[in-house]
Order: sequence, then C-alpha cells, then structure tokens
Amino acid sequence: MRKAVVTHWDIDGLASNTIISRYTRPEKKVLSSVTSTFKYLMSLFEEGYSEIVVADLNPQLTDLNNYVNLFNAMRKKGCIVKWLDHHLWPGEVEKTFIEFSDVVSYINDPFTVTADISANFVNAARDRFVTMLIELAFDDDWFQGKYELTTIYRRILRFYKWETRYRVLESLLAGDIAPRWMLELYRLEVKNIYENLIREALGRAELVERKGVKILVFPDVDPRIHPGELISIAEKNGFTSHVYIVRYPRGVNLRSDYIDVSKIALKYGGGGHRKISGIPGRIDVETLISEIVRAIEAEAKVHGNYII
Repeated sequence: MRKAVVTHWDIDGLASNTIISRYTRPEKKVLSSVTSTFKYLMSLFEEGYSEIVVADLNPQLTDLNNYVNLFNAMRKKGCIVKWLDHHLWPGEVEKTFIEFSDVVSYINDPFTVTADISANFVNAARDRFVTMLIELAFDDDWFQGKYELTTIYRRILRFYKWETRYRVLESLLAGDIAPRWMLELYRLEVKNIYENLIREALGRAELVERKGVKILVFPDVDPRIHPGELISIAEKNGFTSHVYIVRYPRGVNLRSDYIDVSKIALKYGGGGHRKISGIPGRIDVETLISEIVRAIEAEAKVHGNYII
C-alpha cells in the first residue's frame, strides 16, 4: 500500500506532517494551501497512492462536487483517505463525507490543534520533541505568545514560499526543531523587513464605527504579514476594536472576540474558527462591515467600547 500525507504549510501543518510521517513512513509528503487541497488529493490518487492522510486543511464547499466525483473514483480503486483537522466545516461538507465513510474517515476537533490530533491518531510517544511541536502549534494557532521561536517560524513561513517551507519540513523530520540555517535567515533577511511591513500596515489602518460597533480595517496588507501578529501589535499600540478586517491582495482575514466570524466567512466561501476566519478572493469591505454590524446586533447590545 502506497502512503502519502498532505498538510497545510503553517506551524500546525508542518508539526502534523512531521508527527504523521515519523510514525507512518509515507512515501510522499506534500505541503498545501487550503485552496489547493483538492488538487493535491486528486494528484496523489492519480499517482497511485492508496492511503492518503490529509491534515490541518479544511475542505472547501466550492470543491464539494469535485470531492464527490473523486471519492466515487477512490471507492472503485479501494483508495482510502484519513482526514484530520480542527477548523469549522460547512454542514454540507460533513454530510458528504459521512456518505463516503467507506472511503474517507475524519476527525475534526475545533478545541485543539491538528498536531495534537495527529499525535493521538498515530499513538505518538509524547516525548520532548513531539510535545514541543504541539506547543508551537498551539502557540501559533491560538496566538499565545509564549515562544520567540514561534514568531521566527511564523515569519519565515510567510516571508518565503514553498522551497523554504519544504526545507523547514526536512529539518523537522530530521529532529531539528530550531535549525541554525532558519535562525540565521531570520536574523539576516527577515526580521527588520517584516517589522517595517507591520509599521506600514499600522500606518494605513482605518477605524470605522457603525452603530457603536468599532471595526479596524487594515487595507492592502502585504501577504507576508501574519494577521494575528498585526492585530496583536495594533492592540499593544492602543488600536482596539470589536472586529478586525485584514485585507490582503487575494483574501480577507476576520478576527473578533465578540462575534462568530466563521459564520460570515462560510457565507462567502471561506472558513476557520469562531474568533479567527478567512475568506479567499476579492470581497467588498463595505459588504463585510454590514455583515459584522448585523451579526453584532443579533448577538449583543453595544455600550460604548463594550459589547455585553
């Protein structure tokens, strides 16, 4: 049986790929964006892989018909998929996956990170290395701010593209959780430029207030900037808001402690978590602002800076 694993390229995805690969020894290891998940899964099937693990990637509703066709083809060939994730999925996606339970089995737990799910899935020993991988995944996805190494990983992975991301994976597979080459690359090429990009993004921020709801909009943000880091630094500099919109050239990130932004994201073809979600492609910011105001009005009353 030929095995393959495909995961997201962020810290949680890399940690998941590393943990799964150490225990299942897949022939091929793939890193993917969320929107390319179906493409890679289809490619692995066509290449003859019969057991594929997908981790830290949420299936897109726009690809649902494609998944139906693919799972039917997999059923005929005896190919199986094991899907591990912690993002919120549209109900239609879960229903379809259940209908193909003989082809695809899935574990989806939004209360942890996929690295933790992956470790349980393969019965990984919780040694120092695996524990640290999971800690870094939590630190990044939940934005805990515990480790400087998390910041370095986050910035390196966003600053550079696939060649560097696969190099990071190779280092992790070799058991090197803080590779010297990555630390040097960060110090020499990334740190100062990244921090300048954050300052530029802060300088362009626009505070919109509608019916007492404060929405901080970051327009035209460089895609190398992590939205959580940008918002964290904004808050430390006194830029507080009920909801944050980070506008990238090819998508939008929504963050809020007051409303379930995943509902808005799902409505426009995106997804994520209750407090943190994304929408791919171009979407009008005014449309999002209207959605946000309606959501807050539906969930709570607004009094000054507080929503109760």
